[in-house]
Amino acid sequence: MTPVACPTAPFLASRLRALDVTLGETLARVSDATDDEAIHDLRVAIRRLRVLLKLARRIFGRYHTDAVRSAFTVVHRSTGALRDEEVLEETLARVQVDLPPFLGWRKKRVSHQKKLRKAVLVELGGTTLTNARALLTALLTFPANPDDEVDVARFAVRAVERAQKEVQARRAVNTDDAAGLHALRIAHKHVRYAAELLSDALPAELSALAKPSTLFQKRLGEIHDIDMAIETLKATRLAASTRVVVIEALHGMRAERVAKYLDDATRSYAPGV
Repeated sequence: MTPVACPTAPFLASRLRALDVTLGETLARVSDATDDEAIHDLRVAIRRLRVLLKLARRIFGRYHTDAVRSAFTVVHRSTGALRDEEVLEETLARVQVDLPPFLGWRKKRVSHQKKLRKAVLVELGGTTLTNARALLTALLTFPANPDDEVDVARFAVRAVERAQKEVQARRAVNTDDAAGLHALRIAHKHVRYAAELLSDALPAELSALAKPSTLFQKRLGEIHDIDMAIETLKATRLAASTRVVVIEALHGMRAERVAKYLDDATRSYAPGV
């Protein structure tokens, strides 16, 4: 498919509006307690908006674009504790440990998760998200400065190549480096989102980078979830004997996930990714 050739501002505006529609649709699902993916999908929609807004700073103006992005960042952070708790429970549910103290501790955390959900619903029902979406609408209402315009194909290629260089700089990280792996995961996420969101303006070889980046984002996310669970267990008041058993089980799970990541990296890293 031949990349589109047009000014960047209307191209970005159409995608930002589409993301806002997706955000509204996802928001309607959050109040359904049986929808286990609603918070995750809401956060993804906001994250995509924030990534695209960051890319769009040059086109729509740094000051106003950053103001909109900051407003969405506040909403994103307000959902963070709940999503972290959801991921923790999903991770711990896979731990093959049936010690009563551990099971009791998990049960208490489920109760805590319900309280966090209520707080998030209150926050999302307030004005914070409404105001962020209103700022986005205002940003896209004003015309972009013609002096800042570039061809969208050139803009898109540069955006993906910049994200790609970040992956290249980080992918040699040691698998024992939890923070480094997390940073690599974020770098892959930026490549993925840029390649997906700007795909219509990219040559095939760059839009194709979304696929391997999605894979490595998943693999590194699986490792990160284990690392966060281990840190949480270390900080609990569970008896040391119980903590040791659970953390050993988590380390075993981590080793399996690291092996999957390394296998995929050996076989699937595309040239330059």
